[in-house]
Amino acid sequence: MKNIKNIVWILTDSQHAEAVGYMGNKAVHTPNLDKLAENSKIFTNAHCQSPICVPSRESFITGRYPSDLGILHNKHNHASTADTLGHKFHRAGFKSCFSGKSHFIADNLRFADHDMERGFERYADWDDYLHYLRNKNFFDIIDKSKVKRGCYQGDPREMREIEGAANRCYNVFAQENGGHLSDEYSVEHCAFERASDWLDNNHTNPFFLFYSLYRPHAPLAVPADIPKPSIKDLPPLEWNEQDLISTPSLRQRIAFMNNNQDNAYNTGLDTARTYAEKPELSKEPRRSRGINSYDKFRLDYFRSISYIDRYVGKLINKLEKLGRREDTMIVFTSDHGDMIGEHGLNLKMCFYDAAIKVPLLIHIPGEWDQGECENRPVMLLDLVPTIAGQFEVAVEDDLPGKDLRDDTYTYDRPVFSEIVSSFGADIAQYGFENHVRMVKTDRWKYLSKSFGQHELYDMIEDPTENNNLGEHCAYQTICEQMKKLIDEHLGRFNVENITVVQ
Repeated sequence: MKNIKNIVWILTDSQHAEAVGYMGNKAVHTPNLDKLAENSKIFTNAHCQSPICVPSRESFITGRYPSDLGILHNKHNHASTADTLGHKFHRAGFKSCFSGKSHFIADNLRFADHDMERGFERYADWDDYLHYLRNKNFFDIIDKSKVKRGCYQGDPREMREIEGAANRCYNVFAQENGGHLSDEYSVEHCAFERASDWLDNNHTNPFFLFYSLYRPHAPLAVPADIPKPSIKDLPPLEWNEQDLISTPSLRQRIAFMNNNQDNAYNTGLDTARTYAEKPELSKEPRRSRGINSYDKFRLDYFRSISYIDRYVGKLINKLEKLGRREDTMIVFTSDHGDMIGEHGLNLKMCFYDAAIKVPLLIHIPGEWDQGECENRPVMLLDLVPTIAGQFEVAVEDDLPGKDLRDDTYTYDRPVFSEIVSSFGADIAQYGFENHVRMVKTDRWKYLSKSFGQHELYDMIEDPTENNNLGEHCAYQTICEQMKKLIDEHLGRFNVENITVVQ
């Protein structure tokens, strides 16, 4: 058994679990991830604990459920003080660096005297990216993007807007380059430079590097030399437009929310609005417009994953150059998935497998390095005990996750994921605050919602989740059993203090 000294965690944002070449997707070019998969254990059934950024990220970095943390949306009324993997490895004497997009802390609490670094010694986040642009004299781009100078001059009142500022910079870059993004302008490039420089100075010590990429989150602009997928290689979109009227109203509301998002995801959801307003149209044969409207988006989405694959390769090559490849554990995953047109939806904020399942590779030299597939369900909160266990780093006794290296683990527990209506603006606009909890067993997926409607899917007979059984009398006993699992799960936490910030 090799002496593993270091850990590198690579994270993407909003990556569908099957949006990688090693899962058979011909529309995405990921040679570096495919090679990593050949030398890792491949978890094909990994689930996030919330289908939105902040609660998912805070969950997997602490190893705790969002309800335990009191964080179920991107804007909330407090910052987590829970111990993170960064804190644990720092106490254990590891050098540590976070480089890239963090989004562990709510946007409204950013730079408000909170633990932004989450235990990492070197922390290069959005503020570092705007400083990077400033140092390259990209003031014209920054000004055209209407970025307030305080964003890169340290004014905490304006630093809260920093992610939106970076997004606007991306958009201006793309507009001025024929829809493409010059490599040197990207968060990925900036984060890699920071990580690479840090490794040069710290690789002789045991280290923990967290490299967080921004894609395939929108904007989706990439350099012109990234290979373009062919439409004929796009995976089929299997969805029934009647979903938008035959399933509880949350899905329609999510569709409306998505349709009002002013970003690159705004594609094709006019279909959702049309069928919600005129149900009789759903009885007509499926119209090609409803599916083809997603083609360009999916092509851009898969292309952006090909771009991040380039940086996965650069980081692995860096480890090899420094002689650290053979004594470094590597984890690759995403914070949540993306609907990418399935069921007529984009974005996340729902509980279809497309939104809650994520890619997960774990490479442990000499142990998990043969491309073995694990198809049984796991959760991202399992990563804290798994990574800490590999290095004999102490964790709390009450962490709910499992050490996936434990050969005695039977993978027989239910999977939980949860969310509160994600943004205060949604409540103001749509007039509801919806708490949704999901539990998934080896056969059933059940959704419990605060406004009383439920969904139940037979994941064996209906793996694409097209037939909601939640309102059928014949399945009420199963619904009650699944609801009991959720109630028992929530009974361990104080969920009364979970509120949305307006």
